[in-house]
Amino acid sequence: MKLVFTPNPEYIHKVLVVAHEAGITDRLTFERTRPFAENTSIWKFNPFGKVPVLIMDNGDPLFGGLVICEYFDSLSVAGKSVYPKGDARFAALRQMMLGDGMFDATTLLRVEGWRDKSVWNRDYMLRERQKMINALDRMEMEVPEFKDKPFHIGHICMVGGLSYLDLRNPIREYALEPGDSDFDWRAKRPNLSAWYDGIKERPSFKYTVQLPEQK
Repeated sequence: MKLVFTPNPEYIHKVLVVAHEAGITDRLTFERTRPFAENTSIWKFNPFGKVPVLIMDNGDPLFGGLVICEYFDSLSVAGKSVYPKGDARFAALRQMMLGDGMFDATTLLRVEGWRDKSVWNRDYMLRERQKMINALDRMEMEVPEFKDKPFHIGHICMVGGLSYLDLRNPIREYALEPGDSDFDWRAKRPNLSAWYDGIKERPSFKYTVQLPEQK
């Protein structure tokens, strides 16, 4: 199987975490692409032009990180799953969407900020900013509920989203509101910060793929 994505060791890729948890990293090959680069290969595999994409052994593509996560989980060599059963499932899926939704909002805010500041759609940017804040506050509220639960897909996606915010902080970069230039997601969120610092030491969160830069 080939994973087409944008590797960055400073960002925790949820698909790599699930592959590691499933024990299937030895079955994967990797291709680097940047979805916004002129020479990106991603259009060959995904009609939406987004990473990641998995090319399965039969040649069919799977696109969408959450779909790839579920596929990797289905291949688990130990038979363990990061998708809980029963009543715990939907809380884990809610937290999965908290992390993934915050990642999406962070990305959308960044992309709008690439445009010249004179043509920024501030209402749109403020809406994406609010989504990020809301997701962070919800995570802080839910920490007592999820921090001691068996490891699951919600943990993976929340850590992935938080690691991306550590790497790219558009709230601070674009400073849409007073005080944004000093924005720190950890401020006033001590429970979330402590949980994140502890759980990201898990071996699967440290698994990275180093590929040569594209020419």
